[in-house]
Amino acid sequence: MTDKVYLGIDQGSSSTKGALLDERGDVVGEWSIPVPPPHTKERCVEQDAEALFLSLVDVFDKAIACATTKSVTIAAAGLAAQRSGVLAWNSSDGAPLHPVITWADTRTFPQIQAIGRGAELISNQTGIPTIPHFAAPKIHLLQREFLEPSIHVGTLDSFLIFRLSEGRVFVTEDTMASRTMLYALRERAWSDDLCRQFKVDKRRLARINPSLAPHTSFRGIPIAALLGDQQAALLGRLSSGDRPLLNLGTIASLTRNTGSVPVQKPALKTTVLYSRLTPHAGVRDTFYLTEVTSSVTGSVLREPLRRHWCDGIQSLHTLCESAYEANPMGLASAYFVNNEISEQQVARDAWPTGIPNVMVCKPGASVADRARAVVENVGNLLVRMLEEFSEKELLGENFPAEIDIAGGGSELDYLMQYVADVSGHTLRRLQAKEAGARGVALAAMLSACGKGEFRDYNTEAPDRCFVCERPDRRKRYLMWQRLEHDVLHNALPPHAEVEC
Repeated sequence: MTDKVYLGIDQGSSSTKGALLDERGDVVGEWSIPVPPPHTKERCVEQDAEALFLSLVDVFDKAIACATTKSVTIAAAGLAAQRSGVLAWNSSDGAPLHPVITWADTRTFPQIQAIGRGAELISNQTGIPTIPHFAAPKIHLLQREFLEPSIHVGTLDSFLIFRLSEGRVFVTEDTMASRTMLYALRERAWSDDLCRQFKVDKRRLARINPSLAPHTSFRGIPIAALLGDQQAALLGRLSSGDRPLLNLGTIASLTRNTGSVPVQKPALKTTVLYSRLTPHAGVRDTFYLTEVTSSVTGSVLREPLRRHWCDGIQSLHTLCESAYEANPMGLASAYFVNNEISEQQVARDAWPTGIPNVMVCKPGASVADRARAVVENVGNLLVRMLEEFSEKELLGENFPAEIDIAGGGSELDYLMQYVADVSGHTLRRLQAKEAGARGVALAAMLSACGKGEFRDYNTEAPDRCFVCERPDRRKRYLMWQRLEHDVLHNALPPHAEVEC
């Protein structure tokens, strides 16, 4: 082990993860701190900002203790945060004045809807679709509620850095700024025109730093990198080259590094992967990614656990395998895109999408058949993401393509094999399932050293490869597409399990 180590912290919606790496990129220590789940009420999804900050401090404490035990020095730290969340806090003491309005919150849908035909022009400038998911209308909402200039309104990363710096620094960086709908992708700066469009006071926005730069310090440790969580995951995968990464956390994100040129494709997101100052030249180099996401896959994948059909990933895999062995064509099909429906929330207008959950079961369908249907539902959503990338020529020229996979959902072997079988592509599961913390630790290392490339550290073999073994399973995908058609055309009862 080398004398210097680097800390990466990935603050997500369900947990805050930490990884301590040495200069070879080897993991010295890892931690995961659960955080309180978001509070949901209709279209509002909020999270406790103070609890998120304290989980960060907890990871720092554990990393410092680990470094002391191993007689090494934490030379720098990097922070990745969940994207598109916005909150308000007091600039005098950093106390939150409003919870984090998370990425999943859609209360600003009416404001987005009012933009009308101007939405396409905004998307052309920003590289992202004009939807409530992103931060601009949330910033407008809180700036209007908190008019005093002494109150900061910003994205979650800005709040965390503000608190770590004890109120000295109010900054964001390019990857976070590029997902606000206030950042002009080509100019790489806050846009006066976009700020006017969303009625946001540009003077109250955080300063945009390069992603890889000295942002502040905490307990004597320089924080040398700041990134969005999916950007950090793409940088932290343990493989070389430019393969796409499918990261399965609370959301599913399929990303690809497109280098120094932004590649904009219809219906996909184009944002900054990271930025850094060129050594000795003072010029900001910027690298980009293209991305497609599904915000429902994580919640749908938890449905069998929520219904107590199983108690973990391994038992869910066993259920699915037993159902497949008993009847390869299956006795149940599911189309779930909303989750946790209570008796008071069965009305169609309770959901911004207006799309119900439906499961169709044949006679004799067991719990295993139903669990398999839900898992394959997630697999079908992932296959659709892969097909969208393929249609836009982002999977490369070869078929099958090789795709790296990471995140907690990638540990479900049945799901990964199903996606490989239906899509025909090869999935390479990374040894480090939580690539985000590793990626931002590598970013901190490169920022602190001022040299090197991310691929220099990505040399380890995959944990496992999933190749297409049962191409006939694509019939299940076609069945699911027919079910989707019936759901979207109101041919099935909403929020029901239908026996046929």
